Amino acid sequence: MEQQKTTLEMVNGLSEIADFMNDEELTEALTFIAKLILKPDIPLKVATVEIVRLQAIAAKMAFKATWMVNVDKGNREKKNIYFTAHEAITDLVSALKYIVR
Repeated sequence: MEQQKTTLEMVNGLSEIADFMNDEELTEALTFIAKLILKPDIPLKVATVEIVRLQAIAAKMAFKATWMVNVDKGNREKKNIYFTAHEAITDLVSALKYIVR
C-alpha cells in the first residue's frame, strides 16, 4: 500500500526545508505555499486571513534571523534560510494583498 503524501511533500524540496528547520510556523507557511503551488485559486476570504497570519510569520522569521546574526551565531545555514523565508513570505503577502483589492 502506497503512503499518501502530505501537501508539503507534494512540492519538491519544501518538506526537506521544513524538516531541517524544525520550526512550526515556518512549516505552516511552507504548507500554505505548497497549497498555493498546487491550487493557486485561493478564495478571497482565505486570502484576507492568511495575509495577517503570514505577515506575523514573516516578522518572526526576521527576528529569528537577526537574533542568529547578533546573539546565537552558531548556525549560519538556518540564519540564511530565515532571512530568505522572511523575504519570500513578505512577497507572498504582497501578492495576496493585491488579489484582495
